[in-house]
Amino acid sequence: MKNKVFPVKQTNKRKSNYSTFNQWLKSLSLSIIPALLTALPVNAAQQISLGHKDLNILIPVSALENYAKTGEISYELASYMLLLEAEKEDKYRDLLQNRYNFPPQIVSQFINSPMGELFLKNLGKVIKTSSNSENENLTTVENGAEEIRTALLKAANDPEGLTIINFIRHFPRNTMWLDTKEVFAVTDKIAAVQEDTKTFIETVANLTQTEAYKEEKVDFSRLPDIRKKGKYNFSKQQIILQDEGRDRNFSVQLYLPNISSAEISIPVVVISHGLGSNGVNFESLAKHLASYGFAVALPQHPGSDYEYIQKFLAGKTKDMFHGNEFIDRPLDISFLLNQLEQLNQYQFHNQLNLKKVGIFGHSFGAYTAFALAGAEINFQQLKQDCGPQMEVLNMSLLLQCRALELKPQKYNLKDDRIGGIFVLDPVNSSLFGKAGLSQIELPVLWGSASEDKITPIVLEQANSFTWLTTPDKYLVLTEGADHINIDFEAIRENSFTSLAELIQPDPDVVNGYANAFGLAFFQTHVADRPEYSSYLQASYAQTIGEKPFNLSFVRSLSETQLSKTLKQARKN
Repeated sequence: MKNKVFPVKQTNKRKSNYSTFNQWLKSLSLSIIPALLTALPVNAAQQISLGHKDLNILIPVSALENYAKTGEISYELASYMLLLEAEKEDKYRDLLQNRYNFPPQIVSQFINSPMGELFLKNLGKVIKTSSNSENENLTTVENGAEEIRTALLKAANDPEGLTIINFIRHFPRNTMWLDTKEVFAVTDKIAAVQEDTKTFIETVANLTQTEAYKEEKVDFSRLPDIRKKGKYNFSKQQIILQDEGRDRNFSVQLYLPNISSAEISIPVVVISHGLGSNGVNFESLAKHLASYGFAVALPQHPGSDYEYIQKFLAGKTKDMFHGNEFIDRPLDISFLLNQLEQLNQYQFHNQLNLKKVGIFGHSFGAYTAFALAGAEINFQQLKQDCGPQMEVLNMSLLLQCRALELKPQKYNLKDDRIGGIFVLDPVNSSLFGKAGLSQIELPVLWGSASEDKITPIVLEQANSFTWLTTPDKYLVLTEGADHINIDFEAIRENSFTSLAELIQPDPDVVNGYANAFGLAFFQTHVADRPEYSSYLQASYAQTIGEKPFNLSFVRSLSETQLSKTLKQARKN
């Protein structure tokens, strides 16, 4: 018996007409249908059922195989192809044959980790199985998470590598059910998020112009260019801290400006890295602040840093980060400040001002900063957002939802020594919700990237910024920047020997933005130097912004304004 594709009916003909937004994500969603239909080798699943309702499509496997090889669309395929964008057929065919050269060990480790389990369950909402495979009506379907796991593992270990074609080849059940209702829901949401993102960028740009017009005029050409290095030389040293109470040891890179004891006290900033990262990623900011007289500490969070990820990839641990990191990370910084207070007495001549400390945090590090500033974990929000209706386009939920592993209680992580926080691409919305973020009373500088795929701005950040009640809050939006720059070409070409090689540095101009605004913020709100407040203005963003990384800067953005802007994206 020949393999068949058994159709179900579709209420309306659907026509995909989505422009680029997070290209890889969109392509994945739109290409999964043609990919699954055009790559059926002899030993594939016996049938693939499409979750349509009113449009009957019965496609012979021979027609599918011919399309995969030649691109020829037979009359059997013609009605189905109406659902796709004809001008992008080549992209679909290329995508299904692309090889992703992740080592089998990495694939195995990820899909068997807590974050991987959540990923599989979400994907299993689209790719399902039927326990009643002989029934063309397929009345009983189940989440395909376990079958997806098996297919991914076998494809990764196959000599031909991990491709969508190989994934189908190794799908272990007789029937693969593709829930196109879910697929179209995802593609519709992508279109909504894409449109909302575009509108949000335009709205913030317009607000920037409005704020700049109302500001007192400043001739920045007459002021120091704070993107340039400051006047102080500095030294770098490493200290090892041992927190016996938590049985936790970690290293700290410490940048100290060369300031004589006769001069003013030295303000302190702590930099908290993101998941799987380390202090090296933020050396530019650390050195910049040190050159202006700040002492900068970069602690390693041992349960979620680069070294821990390496252990995970080597099979020495079962998860990408330790579940207690939501608690340990803020405690790392409080312990660090305690130790600096002791060192300050006999090693640093009491120069360090540890009564008002600044925190910079990226991604998971931004969560750390929020927690130290007084935001409390919101378990009710987490249960709501991590349930069956979990937002699949918000990848940061794979991290945030792991906080549900904690005992649901109040954790006192606030540190009163914190005087202001600079968060970049923060993981935050479900961990804290409006109730948690509204507790923060400290100044907040919030940096966002328009192309962020991990913490998408309209799903994870825009609402959160409006929830802040502190009068001193600033949103800096960089167009064209991303959460992390991954070299996908290197993945496809297998031209990397370590994960570190896949991470590309931010462009110098983007680093310059972070250095300038970070310096102005910490000088104003931590070092108590109000003369730097002139740089915390929309007009300064307009002055230093460079294409294609245009800058927007706003201090005022209300929930009402946002609700008018984000018509379809998630609102809490």
